[in-house]
Amino acid sequence: MKRLFLLITLLSFPLSAFAAGGELDWRTFGWRVAMFIVFAALLYLLTAKRIKAMLIKRTEDIKAALAEAELAKQEAVEKVKQYEEKMKQLEKELEEMKVNAKKVAETERANMIADAKKHVEQMKQFAINMIESETERAIQDLHREAVELAASQAEQKLVKEISGSTAAKILDEYVKRIGE
Repeated sequence: MKRLFLLITLLSFPLSAFAAGGELDWRTFGWRVAMFIVFAALLYLLTAKRIKAMLIKRTEDIKAALAEAELAKQEAVEKVKQYEEKMKQLEKELEEMKVNAKKVAETERANMIADAKKHVEQMKQFAINMIESETERAIQDLHREAVELAASQAEQKLVKEISGSTAAKILDEYVKRIGE
């Protein structure tokens, strides 16, 4: 405050000389300085408390803002830590999900392979059954054809060797047996 007063006093000399047209009237200079000092003292007395209160309030506001900023900084640091923890936890969960997905995929793959093996085995069994059934039918067809061929050849041989009345008698007996 003293520096401000000294600065104003020192600046008043050239300003008053400049305002007077470049000449300094030494007769009224003392009067002007005295009036300025009275004005400055009145200004100081009337506004000093208000300015001091304003500066104190401003200082308190700045301190409060700094405290609030520090609190906000701490909260931000805390939130960053929380988010980092969440990210780590999410990464762990993601890793667990990957491992579980691999396990499920391996299990599914094993199940699919087992199902495919069962299906192949069923198809083999079906093919074997089909082959056996076709073989059985072929054997039956061969038996039937062999019997028919044997019967045909026996009939031809009998026709050549047996006379007409004997053949008719044998044929009638055979027809009776078949009819039963």
